[in-house]
Parts: sequence; C-alpha cells; structure tokens
Amino acid sequence: MKKVLVIFTMLLLILMFSTPAIASNQSTYEDALLSLMWEDIRKAVVEYYDIKDVQSSNEKILDLEMKNALDFEITIQLDAFIGAHNTIGTDKLKFVREAPDGLKLVSYKHTPSKYKKEILERYFKNQS
Repeated sequence: MKKVLVIFTMLLLILMFSTPAIASNQSTYEDALLSLMWEDIRKAVVEYYDIKDVQSSNEKILDLEMKNALDFEITIQLDAFIGAHNTIGTDKLKFVREAPDGLKLVSYKHTPSKYKKEILERYFKNQS
C-alpha cells in the first residue's frame, strides 16, 4: 500500500511540473531570432525617434516569410518607451534579409500611445 501511494505521488508530481516541449521551443526560437536582430532593431528605433534614451520591450514576431534558403521578410512589433517604461507607442518594423547584404529596414509604422505627448514633454523638460 505504501509503494502504491509513493508511486502515485511521484506520478502526480511529474505530471504537475512537466511542461510541453513544443510550446517552449517556438518561444525560444523567436527569442533567438530577435536576439540575433537586436542591433538592427535598436538602430531602427533610435533613428526613428531621434532620442538617445528610447528603448524597446515586448518584441514579438508578427510575420516571417521565407523567400528562399537565405532570404526572408520579417515583421516585428514592439513597445517603445522612455524612462521607467513610459510607453510612447507601439511600432511595427518590417525587415528584409537578402544575401549577402544582410538585414534592411523597409518599413516602420508607429502607433502613438495615449500619453505620448505628455511623456515626451516631461522628458524634454527634464533634459534641459
């Protein structure tokens, strides 16, 4: 009886704390691809806003289309913020990779946050 209880408890613990490998792999692949693109993403965001302190978070891949073995188009969404995560907008960036040139930004679409104007006014006031 004791053995049955121990086996039952072990099975229950294994099932409770196991995670499906497929669910975590896709996120890992996306994270890896985004980390490889980090410098290009950062450069595009800083150039768009022309503010040295702008940062991004919540990056995610919206679309990835392979053109051939080496070339692809990728659309990324991110939140741009200044300071303590004061979000100034949600942006969609579209990159094209064509060998041997590497990544090129082909479009940048900005959707301002509700408080963008106030956040930027406060930011520039504190900079002077």
